[in-house]
Amino acid sequence: SSWDTATNAARLFYNYLRFSPSYAAGLIHRVRGSLKRVNRRGLKVLACVNKYADVYMSNFEQWIKGPGANRLAACSFMPEIQSTSTLKVGDPSDLFIRFPQGKNAMPQLELLAMIAATVPSISKLKASPRLTPVVQKNLWRDVYLTYLIKNYPETELWRLGAEAMLVDRFIGRIEPTGRRMNASQDYERRLLVATVIRHREWALNVSEHSAEDRFPCKDPLSTQQLCLDMPAVNLSAHLAWHAEEESHYARQQVLSLTKAQGRVSATPYLKDQGVLF
Repeated sequence: SSWDTATNAARLFYNYLRFSPSYAAGLIHRVRGSLKRVNRRGLKVLACVNKYADVYMSNFEQWIKGPGANRLAACSFMPEIQSTSTLKVGDPSDLFIRFPQGKNAMPQLELLAMIAATVPSISKLKASPRLTPVVQKNLWRDVYLTYLIKNYPETELWRLGAEAMLVDRFIGRIEPTGRRMNASQDYERRLLVATVIRHREWALNVSEHSAEDRFPCKDPLSTQQLCLDMPAVNLSAHLAWHAEEESHYARQQVLSLTKAQGRVSATPYLKDQGVLF
């Protein structure tokens, strides 16, 4: 349903805010009541912090009933591009715009941009930036991977990549707890390491754009100051709250979106208690 889709989108946003060093720094800045001046990006982050409050001390259910309610409402009324395969009407190539409950929560310029980006053009084809199933799959993979990296900092990257199910064709073939010296899987392990590095960068990009209320943008970050001008934030200490709940939820989403049920263990392979759980 559209409500479930909106809740799923809001929960993704909640997790990426939790991953953002800038958001954590902004929260500390607000709590301390610091009068220290910040740059233009810092002002955007602080505005986002004022809007969505503390995502570390509140679990998702508490947050969505409080500061996250506006995010959920906005997601609920976001227009959607739907095809005839969903609606079972019209020509197979037709596309339809759906406005949930007859309301539109998207600014006009953004709505026009969404249409331009989603509807194929004869002169120029451009991929949709919307939360398509593929986009959601990768976002939830990155959420799960981020919790794994924070919780198992000493674990080899290929094991984390296999546990996060980053490569579809390796699911069920490469076990995260498999032998390290297995020459027959050298290629797979190297590819998993490279994939983890790429997804780790994407997760950082999305989290830092989320701190400016620009989700789910994963464009490369500019060279401007990423974190507010404050001492380094111990993000792991912040993430420890509700980490197990969100990590478990993210894994279930990955299992569902990759159709991995029956091919991998029903419970995580990496089960040792770590710094977050």
